[in-house]
Amino acid sequence: MAELTVSRLFRGLRLATLLITAVTLFGLNLPLLLANAEVYRSFAVEVAAFAVLAMVAAVTGVLIWRDRPLGRWRWPALGAVFAASVAAVSAVPPELVVTEAEWSYGTIGWCCLLLLADHRFTAVLLALAAHQVFSFGQLIAVGQADRLTLAGLATVSILVLGYQLTVAAATAALHRLARLAQHTAVQEERIRTAEAVADQLHRDRRTRFEELATSTVPLLAGLAAGTPVRDRASYAVEAARMRRLFAETDDVDDPLLHELRACAEVAERKGVTVFLGTWGERPELSVPVRRALTEPVAACLAATVAEARVTVLGTPGTATVSVVTDAPPPVRLPSSAQVTVTHRESGGKHWVEAAWPAK
Repeated sequence: MAELTVSRLFRGLRLATLLITAVTLFGLNLPLLLANAEVYRSFAVEVAAFAVLAMVAAVTGVLIWRDRPLGRWRWPALGAVFAASVAAVSAVPPELVVTEAEWSYGTIGWCCLLLLADHRFTAVLLALAAHQVFSFGQLIAVGQADRLTLAGLATVSILVLGYQLTVAAATAALHRLARLAQHTAVQEERIRTAEAVADQLHRDRRTRFEELATSTVPLLAGLAAGTPVRDRASYAVEAARMRRLFAETDDVDDPLLHELRACAEVAERKGVTVFLGTWGERPELSVPVRRALTEPVAACLAATVAEARVTVLGTPGTATVSVVTDAPPPVRLPSSAQVTVTHRESGGKHWVEAAWPAK
């Protein structure tokens, strides 16, 4: 919001500079140009210089109105402004250089501000300084560098530069405010992102705790109360679920394979040999889908006696996890609406497959 406000203020200041330039050109300079038409060495040169300044102001004004950057166009335009200034002064008789016949003096600085408003403050100062050096140098070159003439030009310069430097300083201040607003906006976005991530992590932790509270906590409470352990497979399943939950927060290239390895490690700790293989490219799967695919595998591995083989197959639109074990899986395999679970038995081997999407 602050950045947008500064941007609007900066655009308003540029439009105000454009208005001042236009008023100076057509309200002050044009009447002076026409009133002194007979005294110029070449009236055509004066008209051409005025036309160049008017064209630069018009094109710059269109870009400012459309809120578009000037880009590299500013530099040839700035060169054209100084060329017009040289032409306008050169066509004025030397004795009239510090009179109203030299109409372009006060306009050049406004054109420089117009072209360099969105550039560095140093560039504006250099352009204004170059114009002043040229103006005083022109007096010396035409032999009008007496004390009274120089004092008169210095007085006019102070008055004109007082307005122009004020506008330039205000523009530079808005540039600093714009940078500060942008930096503040970036910092606020980082803080909001960090807070959103923290909230999401907190919700994920609460969700995992609630899931464990309905399955793992009762088993642990039974152990704490001294209840005899009759079904060790249920404890192995809960241990696999806990390791899977911890693995879900890891930053890995293949989350599904990483979580299956976590489930397999529980079976390996009790001496089961687990072979894990994968084939094909799978789509990115959500956490609920990965849980639904790994649940049947965790249950089968918990019942395995000596050896199990887990295979992960994938296509751009499907994912399948199958396990072959040497022991029957639990009577009721975990299932969900997202995954289809299939069980077959042949020659003492049990094959369980979880396929996504559900068929």
